[in-house]
Amino acid sequence: MAPMFPLFAETFHLSEAQLPLITGVTVMVLGFSNFIVIPFSNIFGRRASALVFGVLFLVTCIWQALAKSYGSFMAARAVIGLAAAPAETLMIQVVADIYFLHERGMMVMVYLAASVLGATIGPVVSGNIAERHGWRSFFWLSAGLIAFTLILTLFFVPESKYNRPSQDTGVLVVSTTALEATDPQSEKETPTAEHADHPSLSMQRQRGRPTTRQYSLIQAPHPHWKAFLLRDSIVPIRIALYPIIFFASLNFAGPANLLLFWNLAESSVLEAPPYNFTPAQVGYSNFAVAIGAFLGLAIAGPFAEWVLTKLTERNMGVREAEMRLPSLCPLLILTVIGSVVGGLAIERNWPWPVFVVFGLGVTGVCLTTVPAIAIAYAIDAYKPVAGEIMVAATVIKNTTGFAMTYWIPPLAARKGYMTPLMVWFTFTVGPMLLALPLYFWGKRLRMATRNSSVHLYEEML
Repeated sequence: MAPMFPLFAETFHLSEAQLPLITGVTVMVLGFSNFIVIPFSNIFGRRASALVFGVLFLVTCIWQALAKSYGSFMAARAVIGLAAAPAETLMIQVVADIYFLHERGMMVMVYLAASVLGATIGPVVSGNIAERHGWRSFFWLSAGLIAFTLILTLFFVPESKYNRPSQDTGVLVVSTTALEATDPQSEKETPTAEHADHPSLSMQRQRGRPTTRQYSLIQAPHPHWKAFLLRDSIVPIRIALYPIIFFASLNFAGPANLLLFWNLAESSVLEAPPYNFTPAQVGYSNFAVAIGAFLGLAIAGPFAEWVLTKLTERNMGVREAEMRLPSLCPLLILTVIGSVVGGLAIERNWPWPVFVVFGLGVTGVCLTTVPAIAIAYAIDAYKPVAGEIMVAATVIKNTTGFAMTYWIPPLAARKGYMTPLMVWFTFTVGPMLLALPLYFWGKRLRMATRNSSVHLYEEML
C-alpha cells in the first residue's frame, strides 16, 4: 500500500495521519479474524478454509477497485483483513499436519519466505502500476491473481487434516520375550506388535497419493465441531500466557512490525529531498526485503538446522526443543546492526543504498528466520495447538502493528524517524534476548505445563 499513499491522498483528500490507517485497519482485523479461521479450518478442513476465504478475498479486491468513497474503501480494507487471515495461520497448521519434528523449522522458513516475497513484490508491482495506470488497476490485478490461486487450490491442493481414530480403537500389545531374553540366540529376537483388527490403524502404515475424497469441494464437518468452537475461542487466549508461546509471539511480532515501520517511513523519506523517488522507485526498494528473505532462507535456514543437528548429536541423539534457540544469536547481532545503521541513514540523509541494504535488506533476513525459529520452538513444545499458537502470535503482532500506525507518524513528525525506530527496536531485540534464559530453563517451563489439557488435543485432531 505504501507506494500508493500519495495517490490515495489525492483521490480521497486524506491527511498524513489518515494514510497509515489504510494499512492499520486491515492489520487489526486480520489478527483477530483468526479466531474465526482456526475453528473453521479445524471443523471443515484446511482446503475448505483456503477456498472459502479465497473467494471472499476475490470479492473484496473487486470492491476496493470499484470504491468511490473513503468510507467504502476503508470498509473493503477491513473485510479483506478477514479474507486474508488464513495466510497467517493456515500454512502453519498444514506444516504441523504433514511434516515431522526435524522438518518443521525449515518448512516454516519456506512459508515465511514465500509470505515475505508476496509482501515485498506487492509494493514493487503496486508502485509501477499505480504510476502508469492508476491505483485501481492494482486491485484488478490482485483479483486476477487470487482467482488464479483459487483455481490452483481447487485442483492441486488436497486436504491435509487427518481425523485420527480414538485411542481405544485398537490395542497395541508388545511382547516382552525378547526384552527378557538372556542368551545370545534369544537376543536376536525382536519385540513383536499386534494391532486389533481396525482398518484405520492399518491405513496409517501405508504410503500413497492423496485420495479423491481429499479433493472434495465440500467436506463433512468434524464430528466434534461444537468442542472445536469452544476450544478455539478460549485456548488462544489461555496459551498466550504460556512463557514459551508468549516468547514465540513476541519474536513473530518484532521483525514483522520492524518491516511495517520501514514501510510506514519509506514513502515520506524516499519521495522527499534529497532522494526524490517516484512511487515506482519506492516500490523497487522493496526488492531488498525479498533478497534478504531468500538469503535468510538459503543461509540462515541451513545454519539453524546445522546447529540443531550438532546439539542433538552432543545430546546422545535426543533432540530438545530448546536446541533451536542458539541459532538466534547471529540474527540478534544482524538485527541490531540493520536497525541502527538503517535509522541513521534516514536521519542523516545518507545515500539511499545504505537505507535500502541495511534497513530493508537486513530486516528481510530476520523476517524469515527469527519468527520461524521461535514459532517452530513453540510448535515443538505444543504441537496439538499449532493453529492456536499462530492465533496468539498474529493477535499480538497485528494489534501492536495497528497501534504503530497511530503513534509512529505523529512522533516521527515531532522527533524524526530515529526515535520511533528505537522504541520498536527495543520491542524487537528484547524478546530475542529472552532466548538465553529459555535455553537453560525452557525445559523446566515445558515440564510445568506437562499436565496441561492442550497436550490431549491431538486426539481431537
